[in-house]
Amino acid sequence: MLVGLVLWPIVSHRPFASRRVNKPWKQTLRVMTYNTHRLGMFEKPERNEVIRFLRTADADVICLQEVEVYKDSRYLTLNELKEAMSDWQYTYFDFKVYNSRRQFGNVVFSRYPLLNKKTVPFESRGSISSRCDIALGDDTLRLIVNHLESNRLEEGDMQVDSLLKPKSALRDRVKQKLGRAGVIRREQAQAVNAEANASPYPVVLAGDFNDIPYSRTYRILSEDMQDTFLESSFGRYGATYHAHGIGVRIDYIFCSAGLTPIRSEVVETDGSDHRPVVSTLAW
Repeated sequence: MLVGLVLWPIVSHRPFASRRVNKPWKQTLRVMTYNTHRLGMFEKPERNEVIRFLRTADADVICLQEVEVYKDSRYLTLNELKEAMSDWQYTYFDFKVYNSRRQFGNVVFSRYPLLNKKTVPFESRGSISSRCDIALGDDTLRLIVNHLESNRLEEGDMQVDSLLKPKSALRDRVKQKLGRAGVIRREQAQAVNAEANASPYPVVLAGDFNDIPYSRTYRILSEDMQDTFLESSFGRYGATYHAHGIGVRIDYIFCSAGLTPIRSEVVETDGSDHRPVVSTLAW
């Protein structure tokens, strides 16, 4: 009950958006963002629920976070991932962890060329934001894929023991973790916002922001941007993270004013503790 009271402002966000009128758009682009929870726990492609889902995805650009691959062939390797996703010709692998054992970070799969790839500079032990440009004929969009600082909540943080862990200790621990991570995320969000503001092209921000729509992180990143789910979700409930008995919206796709979101949804699928967000953008 205490956890419910602490998290009530997080889970009570229900967007209600109006339907967009169809127009003869010049171009549309379907974008997906998905925190893969270590890419289905690095199972081989034939058993990997995340990869099996992605291979059937109706998306032009797929933005993934928490992608984990190994050098040890007993686990999922980078070459196996590339082969499984070969229908998307263009790729950007931006790994926060890269060593002789494993790689871990962001990945973009695209049906359109990806140019000007770079990591957005900010301090973090495990988080990363990755920038690239999508070339669509005469048009260019700047894509920034984000995995911002985690709250690092664990199963034990949500369990109350009347003798060893009273409710007050639980509340204080959760608030401490949320507060510490929130400060780091704000600094990261400011770095991403500066990168977006410097873009000569329309911008798409996607990824796991690890924060709720009422947060300062959200306010920083949504400045002069459109939350595509709010703009075009037709009133669906938007929870994207399901763990520890809670459901919250922390995964987003934002776009700048030059783009129009015409349809967005949170997709029901297993394989991760997050759910994908898919948005169709038009101009």
